[in-house]
Amino acid sequence: MRAIAGVVVILFTASIASADAADPQVEFTAPTPLLSSDGNLSGWGWARRAMMTYNRDAIPVERLGRVKEWEHYTVMSPEFTTGVTIAQLGSLTFGSVEVIDYKEKLQTSSMFFGSPIKGKSIFPLHPFGNTDFRGKNDFITFRLENDRRLITFEIQKTAASPAFKGEIELSNKQTDDSIALARPFAEPGHFFYENKIFGMPATGAVTVDSKTYVLPKDQSFAIFDWGRGIWPRTSQWFWGQGAGRIDGHLVAINLGDGYGDDTRGTANAILIDGKLHKLHNVKCDYDPNDQMKPWKYTSNDGRLSLTFTPTYHQAAKQEILLAATELHKIHGYYAGELTVEGRKINVDKLFGFGEHMTQRW
Repeated sequence: MRAIAGVVVILFTASIASADAADPQVEFTAPTPLLSSDGNLSGWGWARRAMMTYNRDAIPVERLGRVKEWEHYTVMSPEFTTGVTIAQLGSLTFGSVEVIDYKEKLQTSSMFFGSPIKGKSIFPLHPFGNTDFRGKNDFITFRLENDRRLITFEIQKTAASPAFKGEIELSNKQTDDSIALARPFAEPGHFFYENKIFGMPATGAVTVDSKTYVLPKDQSFAIFDWGRGIWPRTSQWFWGQGAGRIDGHLVAINLGDGYGDDTRGTANAILIDGKLHKLHNVKCDYDPNDQMKPWKYTSNDGRLSLTFTPTYHQAAKQEILLAATELHKIHGYYAGELTVEGRKINVDKLFGFGEHMTQRW
C-alpha cells in the first residue's frame, strides 16, 4: 500500500511480484497437510477449495494460546445486510450478530461470550462442518445439510443492544469452486489459512426486536469467511467482494490484500456459475480521506476493470479485553468489465463491499 497525492494505492498481491512478472502462484489440486510436524506452514499457496488439511494437532503446545479461529458470514441484500460471527481468540470465545438497515441508515449489533477454553477448538477442521456456539440464553449455529448452509441464531435483548433472531439458508454445492489461501508471516510458526466461499444465493429472514427483514430471492447473496491461524499481535487487511446475476449467470468477485506473504497465492478471483477464474495482481485506488468517493479496481492482465461506487460507510471499533479491532466497511456497487475465457462481461450494478480492518489480537 502506498499513498500518492492523498490517494491510497493498494496492490492486491505480494510486494515482491511486479505486475509484469510471471505469475508465481502455487495451486494445490490434491489434499496436502497445512503444517509440517514442527507446526510451521508447509501448504503455502492457494486452491479452489480447502485442499490444505488443517492439522491443528501439529501446532506446538506453547503456541496454542495464540491460535485464532473464526467463522463469519456476510449476507447482503439491497435493503439490508447482516453479519454473523463465531470466533475463538486463544481462550476467548464469542458470537456476534449485526444488521445494517440501508433505508434507515441504522446499524445494530450484539455480542455474547462463552466460557474460556484453553488448548481446544470449538470448530471443525474444515469449512464443511457444523458449529454450535451457546451462551447462557443465546446461541448461533452453522449447519451444512447437503447443498445448503443453514444459519440460525437468537440473542436476547440487553440494556445496550436489541434482541436478534434469524434463520438464513444459503445455496452451496460442495463441488462449487471457492478461494482457499494459506500464507506465512515473517515470524516463525505464524500463518493464516482461509477459505472464502462466495457468491452463495441466500433466503430467509432476520428480526431485530419487533422488525423483521426478509432477504429477497435472487437479490441476496452471501460469503463465508473461514479462518484459522497464528499471526502477529497487530495487523491489517483489505478485502472486497460482490455478487449478483448478470444475463442469467451468477457472477461474484473476491479481492484481498495485506495479510501475510501471499506471493504464492492471492485472494483475487472471479466466480461464474460456481467456476473460479483466478486473478493475480489487482490494484485498488481510493481516497482514505473520503472513502465515499468512487474506488477503482484493475487487474494487471486487464481481465478486471471495475469502479466501486459507495452507498454506505460502516465504521466500528471494538475492544474485548486485550483484543481490539477497527473496521471501515464500505458498501456499494461495482460496475465495469470482466473478461473470462476471452468473453467480456459487462457489469452494471454488482452489490458488495470493500473493507479495511486493523486489529490487535
